[in-house]
Amino acid sequence: MQFETDSTICAIATGREGALRGAIRISGPKTREVLEQLFPSLSSDWNHPTQKARRFELELQPDGLGVIPVAVFYWPGVRSYTGQPSAELHLIGAPVILEQVQGMVLGAGARMAQPGEFTLRAFLAGRMDLTQCEAVLGVIHAQGERAFQVALQQLAGGLATPLKQLRRSLIELLADLEAGLDFVDEDIEFVNRGEVIRRLVQAEAEVKSLVEQIEHRRGQSVEFQVVLVGVPNAGKSSLVNAIAKKSVSIISDEPGTTRDYVRTRLEIGSALLDLLDTAGLESLDSSGSTPRGIAQEKTWEQLSEADLIVLCVPLDQTDASVGLDQARLRQALHGKRVWGVRTKLDCWSGSAEAIDKLSWPIPVERTFCLSIVDRRGIDELIQGMEQAVGEWREESIDVVPMTGVRCREALVRGLESLRLAKEAAVESVGDEIIAGELRVALDELGQVAGTVANNDILDALFSRFCIGK
Repeated sequence: MQFETDSTICAIATGREGALRGAIRISGPKTREVLEQLFPSLSSDWNHPTQKARRFELELQPDGLGVIPVAVFYWPGVRSYTGQPSAELHLIGAPVILEQVQGMVLGAGARMAQPGEFTLRAFLAGRMDLTQCEAVLGVIHAQGERAFQVALQQLAGGLATPLKQLRRSLIELLADLEAGLDFVDEDIEFVNRGEVIRRLVQAEAEVKSLVEQIEHRRGQSVEFQVVLVGVPNAGKSSLVNAIAKKSVSIISDEPGTTRDYVRTRLEIGSALLDLLDTAGLESLDSSGSTPRGIAQEKTWEQLSEADLIVLCVPLDQTDASVGLDQARLRQALHGKRVWGVRTKLDCWSGSAEAIDKLSWPIPVERTFCLSIVDRRGIDELIQGMEQAVGEWREESIDVVPMTGVRCREALVRGLESLRLAKEAAVESVGDEIIAGELRVALDELGQVAGTVANNDILDALFSRFCIGK
């Protein structure tokens, strides 16, 4: 990968397959000269210098292809994607025409761009940090709507913004500490010990949140995870089929029919989610070596990965805690979002008020009452799930997988340095020690953002791009 930015580069920025429209991208200090050679009539339009982006409707005549109309978009200053003078030629998307026009651009003084070189120049110019560059690649290779939205959010600064604010806060704290060290003989204190500890605790919490988010998403799809749990024959499988409006889970009156979780990907309105039907929870003496014991452990594993737990309790079971290990359930669901669903409403002969008085084995955020037979309450539950996915998207700081893999270790090391800095502040071992740990933490956070990066990291990233991006 070349890291020089003095040459003027070009490449076809759209797909190699035929399309209605195509684009050729140009960037570098001689962009204007290249355009003047391709379109001599432009010379008269440069009489009034401006830094504003401009559009021109022009024509080219490649050998043997006749006259081709071309829309030229020109950014004369640093407000382009790459932070350099840049242009895009928009024209008919036939591959033969794009190749011919690209050859004309190369003949006018540009060179062929390498994979990812446009985005690399944006990074080197400070237009993007490394997480946003990875988001560009995430947008290109997104396999679904949620992955696409996660990449767009990261590209818009979903990770870069909190990292930048965190680094700025730590730099200011380090400056305060070092200023105090410069005046240690005069006993001047620029920041008191309580304020140092408070700021370190806040920074530690922010980094820990990022680490937990990445850990939570590792190995998962990026869809919202909904896990249905409850005792055997609580109606979980029937509920999955009712929500999916098709048979995806086996239904039987025999307890223990579901021996493993069944994962169903569903699109509900604008929401995409993974719905998991799990084996019914039982109080077993088995160590987990039997099929039913293994199924139980699989259910407990899925609870730790869920974004939403739906606890199903049938209305014909007045004691909701029967068969449930309440202590373990409370521990597994600590901090989780839990909804309660009363199933088998069609079998209930009592009043609605009586249902409201029934107890739950654990605290629940929302409650629903429904019947699979006549679909009462099903639509209300589906609407609630769609709303929950929307809220999750707004609150989530998801990262594209490449960023998660690259950043996790750096964030963990940064978190450890912040912890040591906090301990040093609490124990009053000296501002020199605190400042030293802060420098390490800032270096690690700089690795994530790309403000501190080596050529191997950059080469590994940008070599994965296609040409023209």
